[in-house]
Amino acid sequence: MRRRTVIKASALLTLGALSATGLNSCGNATQTAAPKDGSQLPAGPLRVALVPWLGWGQAHIAEVKDFFKAEGIEVEQTIFQTVSEANTALLSNKVDLLWAVAADLVVLSQTSPDLKFILVSDYSGDVDGILGTPIKSAEEAKGKTFAREDVPYEIVFMGKYLETLGLTEKDVNIVPLTVPDGAAALVAGKVDAVTLYEPFVSTVFKERSDVEVLFSPAGTNIIINGLIAQGAAIANRRADILAYMRALNQAVDFAKTNLAEAHELIGKWVGLKGEEVTALMTKVDLLDLAENKQVAFNPQNKLNVANSIDSAVPILVGAGKVTKSAPGASFVDASFVEAL
Repeated sequence: MRRRTVIKASALLTLGALSATGLNSCGNATQTAAPKDGSQLPAGPLRVALVPWLGWGQAHIAEVKDFFKAEGIEVEQTIFQTVSEANTALLSNKVDLLWAVAADLVVLSQTSPDLKFILVSDYSGDVDGILGTPIKSAEEAKGKTFAREDVPYEIVFMGKYLETLGLTEKDVNIVPLTVPDGAAALVAGKVDAVTLYEPFVSTVFKERSDVEVLFSPAGTNIIINGLIAQGAAIANRRADILAYMRALNQAVDFAKTNLAEAHELIGKWVGLKGEEVTALMTKVDLLDLAENKQVAFNPQNKLNVANSIDSAVPILVGAGKVTKSAPGASFVDASFVEAL
């Protein structure tokens, strides 16, 4: 993710020929009036890092439709080619906000303890999946080769699947591969299972009819995508962040009433056709502001962000990615969602 650099999948290409779409930095840098709540903005734009992902399309729509300008804020959204680059920008204080996965926050917080998760864009549905040849039991899984990218959310995702079999990564052979390489390896029969996301899930099924979805996060809170804020930004740029979030909500509302145009805009951003975006969006559980309040940041809802992080921490500790654990609630700041 980060989480994800979306790869354009062509039905005319084999997996071995797929390559990442080239991306450049872009931004919205129009300074206008003060925020609607009357407070003054600090000098300089609100800096945001992200990689193109369908669920974060609201950020792109808000930019191109001038919703930031309408909210009276200056925003600089920088597009990174990899999740690692985006994460590094946050940790080096080059940006104020980062679009990322909740599980990644646990690892990032080892370096910057004041980071907080403040908004959910989407819960992964069938857009993510662990695909492989049929595995019916723990005995069948032991000794098999599983591929995943060496990033926190995929470690957690694979760990959750293995938990259903009563296993851990120590019981199988783990091969660290990027998603494109992992998909190609599964098609070639070099691995038994792999963690994938769309469009690679669909492309693998076109290449091999004998594989199946072994595990899906649909209906769970295993993979939650959203917005992470720097502690300094939370303390000093609250008005900016709230204005940014209002603009995002405008983008969400726009997409609801202008679906075709919204999907065309997102498609150009991620390197897909509008109709491809429409098809993939059926596999993503997008959340609006009301659902953020009712689900993601509601301590009474079992699918909330804090619970997701609580379940991720032990897996990340076991994988050596985290040296100390903390309650999931300590990674979350619900005050921004509650203020809107």
